[in-house]
Amino acid sequence: MLITVFGDLFRRRDISGVAKIVWVIVLILFPYLGIFIYLITQDRGMAERQTQRVEQAREELRHFVGFSVADELEKLGRLKNSGAISNDEYSRLRARAVQ
Repeated sequence: MLITVFGDLFRRRDISGVAKIVWVIVLILFPYLGIFIYLITQDRGMAERQTQRVEQAREELRHFVGFSVADELEKLGRLKNSGAISNDEYSRLRARAVQ
């Protein structure tokens, strides 16, 4: 957990370096208490930042590999037409690809 908290802390761009130093001191001096406090106060922000990093990595991978959203939709259409996926799965995957 300590590594996860440190990773999130140092990737943050919304707090100053001084605030990061204070968090590091708290986490080193009182590791369990510091982790609990950080998780309680920053849990929503941690989840949002993680989601943003995942989305950014997904987009970078799409550009690197050369797949676009249109390619994914075409592939999903072929899977639906061949009967490999149901209409519900198609709708769910299409909504996810468009995001």
